[in-house]
Amino acid sequence: MRNELEERILNVLDAHKIGVMASVKNNFPHVRYMTFFHKGLTLYTATLDTLPKIDEIARNPHVCILIGYEGEQVKSAFIEFNGRVVIEENEAIIEEIWEKLDSEWLDKTQAGFKVLKIIPEEILIFDLLAEEPDVLDLI
Repeated sequence: MRNELEERILNVLDAHKIGVMASVKNNFPHVRYMTFFHKGLTLYTATLDTLPKIDEIARNPHVCILIGYEGEQVKSAFIEFNGRVVIEENEAIIEEIWEKLDSEWLDKTQAGFKVLKIIPEEILIFDLLAEEPDVLDLI
């Protein structure tokens, strides 16, 4: 069952790169659209160290990400990804994200370019035809 659930989650991650990431700013949720890449169930996204999300995750590294549903098909699945953020230090992974990044918001050569690694703690997959989501608990 777990392998089947992981496969369904990976299918959503393979099909969708844009999602919404929520962190906490002044005790309120703070959301923004982000581009995500994944290695297995671990997500990666790029940012600059001068942007507010760096301070937000330094104070509280737990984030929630919604990815998958785009409103085009009522039957499409999406995931709620709850995890903990760390700054990626592995140069090979940073290079890999640089190569995949195609963004008008970030230039790969900008000073302060950082890759955020989001370590999954719980992933819920919602199928709009099902009453309840399937949950993959990774804690």
